Amino acid sequence: MNALRYDAMALGNHEFDNGVEGLIDPLLKQAKFPILSANIKAKGPLASQISGLYLPYKILPVGDEVVGIVGYTSKETPVLSNPGRNLVFEDEIAALQPEVDKLKTLNVNKIIALGHSGFEMDKLIAQKVKGVDIVVGGHSNTFLYTGTPPSREVPAGKYPFIVTSDDGRKVPVVQAYAFGKYLGYLKVEFDEKGNVIASHGNPILLNSSILEDPSIKADINKWRVKLDNYSTQELGKTIVYLDGSTQSCRFKECNMGNLICDAMINNNIRHPDGVSWNHVSMCILNGGAIRSPIDERNNGTITWENLAAVLPFGETFDLIQLKGSTLKKAFEHSVHRYGQSTGEFLQVGGIQVVYDLSRKPGDRVVKLDVLCTQCRVPSYEPLQMGKTYKVVLPSFLANGGDGFRMIKDEALRHDSGKHNLPPPTPKVLTNNSTGPERGATHDARTAKPEQDPAPVLPARPSFVGKQQHSTGEDVPCPSPAHRPTRPSPKCFKTLLSTYKRLFRL
Repeated sequence: MNALRYDAMALGNHEFDNGVEGLIDPLLKQAKFPILSANIKAKGPLASQISGLYLPYKILPVGDEVVGIVGYTSKETPVLSNPGRNLVFEDEIAALQPEVDKLKTLNVNKIIALGHSGFEMDKLIAQKVKGVDIVVGGHSNTFLYTGTPPSREVPAGKYPFIVTSDDGRKVPVVQAYAFGKYLGYLKVEFDEKGNVIASHGNPILLNSSILEDPSIKADINKWRVKLDNYSTQELGKTIVYLDGSTQSCRFKECNMGNLICDAMINNNIRHPDGVSWNHVSMCILNGGAIRSPIDERNNGTITWENLAAVLPFGETFDLIQLKGSTLKKAFEHSVHRYGQSTGEFLQVGGIQVVYDLSRKPGDRVVKLDVLCTQCRVPSYEPLQMGKTYKVVLPSFLANGGDGFRMIKDEALRHDSGKHNLPPPTPKVLTNNSTGPERGATHDARTAKPEQDPAPVLPARPSFVGKQQHSTGEDVPCPSPAHRPTRPSPKCFKTLLSTYKRLFRL
């Protein structure tokens, strides 16, 4: 980032994934550019330790003018990451307004709000914070574009997205998706009083047509040599697109979520006895944990680099015991603010859930069935509120992340599991099992008895009411945990073989 010569950076929730200690020395003390957030306040012994390492705003000279940049960070960071108890995340709008007012008293009349709170909050800041001229946001990875987009991302609106403020100004709001795939380009014209009179631009797709910087490439290559032995290993193949996009996995069932959950269950296939075929049959995974798709058009190859892009957070897959009532609360939380591209929407394995999104939050789960374990033939049965269930889930959820406090607070037992992406080993690469064990992960998806085509896919989650139905029809191939009774298309064998090799560690 120093080599790229940033003018300013806003803190986001992921800067705190390794705690405050993992932020101060590696980033705050090393950055040669201002790091901003107006709504993070330190207290206790941390206040003196972190003082001056980040700022609420920065004034930068631009030609003969000055521009004020004020930062903001999602107030939900304490439930999304690990900032500890000595940082307070205030309401963004309430914290920004006095800092913008201060800039105005310093005769700064061109002010950019730069932050990481999501598109909905970006728009609210543009509307509510008097004096903000431009909002440059992040967190929701929103793709905005005017005209025909250059790649597969579907625009959520035009670039820039214009918000009319409460005092009648037109405020451009921009985001530029994620992963450095695009470079946001916005040109804004001001009059002499600092009022925005025109704005236009578009994200620039950073494909092979963009020349590489030789000095930065040389620096990257020093690190790449050390990583290539691992990152380029071929671990498996897929013949279908594995959809790990934000647009899918945070709004509906996605086949990447299917496969990860099924692999988590498969890794826990053990301890059959005369009563149970397995000790656990269920998995939940927050959609926000899935950060990238895998494209089958690259010869179908799946590498360690692909997997690290899909699951980048270094979590463990844990085993937890919960009452049915706690699971019900978790699924209500999954859709309590559905439609905002937040990460808590649950991907599942061994669970069938139906939501009615026309109902008020907290009362949207209309059906919740779970795969039995104490049964000779696995089948779905209604969730019982007082019964204890075992569930496989990422450690992030087990620790209450994404607002799932009920899981952390009401867990009856929590056993930490293995790292989701440990270093490659021969065991990972040579496990070639190609079928489900002991019928462990069959569900109610069925094909017609005399037909071999892909089975009918009733939703795992499905939506009723006014919202779009997620029927599974857009999932190109059922995941290995959901094979029908009859043999199905060869994609099942390929995907199951791949994910058993990747995840059965």
